Amino acid sequence: MDNTTSDRFTPVVIVGAGPTGLTAANLLGQAGIPTLLLEQQAHLSEYPKAIAIDDEGLRICQAMGLLDEIGAHILPAVDACYISHGRYFARVSPTSYRNGHPLISTFHQPTFEGILLQGVQRFACVNVLFQHTLKSVAQDEQAVSLTVLTPTGTLRHITCAYLLACDGGKSDIRHALNIPLQPPLARFLPLRRTRKSASRSERWVVIDCLEHHELQEKQIIFFCNPSRPAVTLPAPNGGRRWEFMLLPGDREEDLLQPATIAALIQQTRATQPDAPTTTTPQIIRRAIYAFHAAIATRFSQGRIFLLGDAAHLMPPFGGQGMNSGLRDAHNLCWKLAMVVQEQAEPQLLETYHQERHPHAEQMVLFSSILGLLIMPTQRPLALLRDLFFRGIVQRIAPLREAVETMRVKPQPGYTQGFLLTRKNDRYRGLLLPQPTITHNGEQTLLDEVLGNSFALIRLYATPVEQDKHPLDEEGQALGVHCIDIEAKSMQPFFQKQLPPYLLVRPDKYIMGAFTEAEMERVIGEMRALLCGCVAR
Repeated sequence: MDNTTSDRFTPVVIVGAGPTGLTAANLLGQAGIPTLLLEQQAHLSEYPKAIAIDDEGLRICQAMGLLDEIGAHILPAVDACYISHGRYFARVSPTSYRNGHPLISTFHQPTFEGILLQGVQRFACVNVLFQHTLKSVAQDEQAVSLTVLTPTGTLRHITCAYLLACDGGKSDIRHALNIPLQPPLARFLPLRRTRKSASRSERWVVIDCLEHHELQEKQIIFFCNPSRPAVTLPAPNGGRRWEFMLLPGDREEDLLQPATIAALIQQTRATQPDAPTTTTPQIIRRAIYAFHAAIATRFSQGRIFLLGDAAHLMPPFGGQGMNSGLRDAHNLCWKLAMVVQEQAEPQLLETYHQERHPHAEQMVLFSSILGLLIMPTQRPLALLRDLFFRGIVQRIAPLREAVETMRVKPQPGYTQGFLLTRKNDRYRGLLLPQPTITHNGEQTLLDEVLGNSFALIRLYATPVEQDKHPLDEEGQALGVHCIDIEAKSMQPFFQKQLPPYLLVRPDKYIMGAFTEAEMERVIGEMRALLCGCVAR
């Protein structure tokens, strides 16, 4: 007896209901794209892994229409400090709201994923199936074919136009495609290339606990002691996370003992200047994690795309692992929607790897270097680090300010991809800032006015009458939203004066900046890009 069933064709299938997969499902649901989300577990993960969400991540939550729900469950605007030998040697206290949100916030991942799942349930076009395990995948020029094991033990055959692999760092789909992982920038190193996965890894014990609200510190503290590097992070609702590096000779079972954990916390706190009063922590969860630094050589193959940990793995020191996955989903999903709805040619999807791989690689490298810099286990390196920060960074104002404001983090931006062909355009490929603007007499964040479509922004120096917009007719045909805003709302984020027009993508990246005299040529190129989808 045949125990297989076959489904009708589905435009998009997502494998993996973690933060990246759930974000992709929400974005595709907003666009009305029929989507199937498959998760092999019986329910969402109950284990908090990621804990930091940045301003870009919150802006993507805003794009999903879930900012209020998620914002109610985060600890916003968290600072960070770095301690060595009982002294602070660096502080990070960013005040910029370039993207409309604080640069560093913490959250509880199971709560975050639960809100994302509730968000998916807003869309009748998105179906979520738990306890469905992918057994095989194959593709040709027309479609992707999946074989999935259902909870009843039957095999289900599913055909889709595009597959999104959000199935984590051990991605079965990535392995099936024979796409290797490699250290960042490995292609530039004189090493023999292999098809095997390669990554640098460290083991850490991670403890989530509760503390009294009145004792909670609202800052991340890095204890940069080479004898045992550690970090502690505040979490919402009185939560706190502790992470301790495993050293050679450590036994995992020993470090997971509650008495050992309490002793490690007490010993580490003792090295903190003006350490707060502490009590024995109420341990909620403890586990050993391996932190990796690696990136897939390709983010896509044919009709299959790698997102999140399936595409890149990075240490947690920059807090960019989950946030990079959210960026992946935001970059890809509007393009998928246009292709599925036949508003663009499939060549548009080639820009996903072209745009996301370089920035994700920068983030892997940034997180790795940050870990090596602040968490070395060699005392000479720790001494050099302390001398560098206390003797150079603290004495040179621009360096000190760059560290304090977190400008050392690689900024998002594309030099190639779905962009206008523009010479000497310093704004092309940058992420559009999100100031608070006045619209219809009310104060609101810019993205609330722009929406999730293409937008042509006309900047004006002084209020003008609402005359006919140059792209009113063409823009309506091409799905472009036109808006006028005051130039002074953008000027704090740019050193040079802005041209009067900005063409912005649905993911809020600037396609190009130009003047009124260039409008006709820009209209023609925009039409070619949207209809012909030529990657630049």
